[in-house]
Amino acid sequence: MTQAPKVFIFLDYDGTLVPIARRPDLAVLSPERKKILRRLAKCPNIKIAIISGRGLSNVKRLVGMQNIIYAGNHGFEIYVGGKHWIHPATKKFIPTLKKIKTALKNNFRHRGLLLEDKGLTLSAHYRLIPKNIFPAFKTIFDRAIKPEEKKINITHGKKVFEVRPSADWNKGKAVKWIIKELKLSGYMPIYIGDDKTDEDAFNMLKKKGITIHVGGGKTSAKMRIKDVKGVYCYLRDLIKNES
Repeated sequence: MTQAPKVFIFLDYDGTLVPIARRPDLAVLSPERKKILRRLAKCPNIKIAIISGRGLSNVKRLVGMQNIIYAGNHGFEIYVGGKHWIHPATKKFIPTLKKIKTALKNNFRHRGLLLEDKGLTLSAHYRLIPKNIFPAFKTIFDRAIKPEEKKINITHGKKVFEVRPSADWNKGKAVKWIIKELKLSGYMPIYIGDDKTDEDAFNMLKKKGITIHVGGGKTSAKMRIKDVKGVYCYLRDLIKNES
């Protein structure tokens, strides 16, 4: 019997393991899907990392599994091997984040704006802001970040602006760091994600590994899966290959 290849699978959370929700707190894993992830984690030749834009403690609570790797805040904080690593650039960034958050709260009071303070990064979700109000929000957002623009990076996700430290760091760099830290270069990396922030990981792994984009739109990933349901079909196939 041929031994199954060793696989290191990296999974985004929102839009990959769960559908995008109107509010982040509504994006919850079903018991059935948690069961699939637990079965995957028990496979002897598979390692799992969840790599998300959410805060580390938040994504750990939502997934609720022990003995896997977690990366939160787009890789600016990583839980691996029982250790909590935080990128050194974030320490100086926290006061900047608070200034931007305060400016947005004070100057844009429409209830459709959801500010998600993740400790090390800030997400400004505008999914619930009416289209006719969005230009006013964008003007206020631009004013809030302008005084701090040299200290920050802004990325645009699905109806969200992500405010991050200006460090040269992203999900791709985090994936590389995790593989090196765990000395798992002999494992085939598989990265599955749906958002623009996942493109950094797709590019990092383009010469080695399998990269899979969830949903439509332009991507540098080698493969595509239609939706979240398709992701779990793919994960079930990985489990079967271990049998």
